[in-house]
Amino acid sequence: MSANIFDRRRVNGPPRSVEPLYTDEGDVKPFTNGGRADGRSLDQLRPIFIKTGPLAVQPTFSPTAPSGSAYYEQGKIRISCAVYGPRQGRKSNPRMGSFDCDFQYAPFSCSWKRRPHIKGADEKEIALILEQAMAPAIRLEAYPKACIDAFVTVIESDGKFATISAAINCISAALADAGIELYDIVAACSMSLNASQWVSDCNQAEEDVSQCSLFVSRMPSADEITYLLQQGKTMPDQTDRAVQTCSNSCARVYAVLSRYLQASMEQPAS
Repeated sequence: MSANIFDRRRVNGPPRSVEPLYTDEGDVKPFTNGGRADGRSLDQLRPIFIKTGPLAVQPTFSPTAPSGSAYYEQGKIRISCAVYGPRQGRKSNPRMGSFDCDFQYAPFSCSWKRRPHIKGADEKEIALILEQAMAPAIRLEAYPKACIDAFVTVIESDGKFATISAAINCISAALADAGIELYDIVAACSMSLNASQWVSDCNQAEEDVSQCSLFVSRMPSADEITYLLQQGKTMPDQTDRAVQTCSNSCARVYAVLSRYLQASMEQPAS
């Protein structure tokens, strides 16, 4: 047998390659002199970018096309969400529909390690959190015997609790883009405790050195908290203060989502 047989399983590299840009963040302390390394104030959120409909394909009647989709950025966090449905549900309920969520990290999404292709236990746990946080806002009784599926992919992560909060915001935008009937848009925000001070929207480096982290998902118009998760120990008054601050931050995120969705509806159809 000849030794120069072409191996179809091997992907040849490009003729010219460019070295990636590496950021040296190993020696940078997340908190210096009572402030933050990126210059933000303690209650300041990272800039938010939203776009709905990025996963739409042509023609629109294709069975693989999602009913709605959204792309969400918050600092270094990048998340995409595709919503399918309402469609015939696997769990038939004559009174109300069901909402299912699938959550997955991209293999290259985490800077500290490479994620495996097989879904881990933490991803399944986050998927359940997203379902419970979003289900109260969806009018499931309007879709009997139907199922609404949301598929969330984390392209880049920067803080576990901040990523979960961003995923909830992305799902809200995707559900609105799909035309799903909602009681209200769910907005989420995270905080971490560092030296008795609560810090909003922490990145991964800031969460790593914090004593406690939590996130709150809330329907601001209905004034109802849909989910609250805390990791770490705090005093009751500290938790109350953090929940109140998170609720105020959720109102700001809600304003950004509402302004974008309203502007997208006012744009003329192409």
